[in-house]
Amino acid sequence: MTTVMRSIRRPLAVLLLGTVLALPLQAAAGPVESRLAEELLASLGPSVPADAQVAVTLGRPFDGRLDAVRDINLDPRTGTFQARILSDGRIVELNGRAEVEVAMPVPVRRIRPGEIIEAADLTTVRLSLDRAGSGFISSADALIGLSPRRQMPAGRLIQVGSVGAPIVVQRNRPVTLVYEDGALVLAARGRALQEGGVGDVVRVMNIASSTIVTGTVTGAETVSVNGPRIPQRP
Repeated sequence: MTTVMRSIRRPLAVLLLGTVLALPLQAAAGPVESRLAEELLASLGPSVPADAQVAVTLGRPFDGRLDAVRDINLDPRTGTFQARILSDGRIVELNGRAEVEVAMPVPVRRIRPGEIIEAADLTTVRLSLDRAGSGFISSADALIGLSPRRQMPAGRLIQVGSVGAPIVVQRNRPVTLVYEDGALVLAARGRALQEGGVGDVVRVMNIASSTIVTGTVTGAETVSVNGPRIPQRP
């Protein structure tokens, strides 16, 4: 069994991890192993983040020349892969194990609803791709400037949909309700029935008429309703 180590600089960074060898890093990794790592990541598609790493262990050594990779398949449940390569005019079948790891952002402290997430509030942990899952946010940059919708414990992965724009409309607090219909702009006093950040859709009661309308939060204590709306009785 051969384990190969090498770091490859490309849009999807690849790191072949394994038993430490006495040979220099570049000498330890051959073109076959490097190409298999690239093909494995490419086969996973755009769902894999740009800083993904893959650990590859070949089932048996191969020192021949690689002319082309015909196909390669990874079973994410077992971490095993099979590949067919063209070498000196013949087809060679290779197999081994591969584990894809990604860096995931987690809070370094407990972050409460209403707080604004800053870069200093986050760190990253490396997890296998199957543990990370598609239901969690994979980019720290995508979190900065947002606010939790519920308390975020330190060290926990952050679920998609658990953060949003900072809350600027508070539930049961006064808001300015702006009606827009073409060039006509009217303003009225309202009471928010839901909290929300800029861009969120919330329900608001018009205080003067006691009717309920749905609008989009456009700023601090401001909700906009575009076009005519049929009032709903509470």
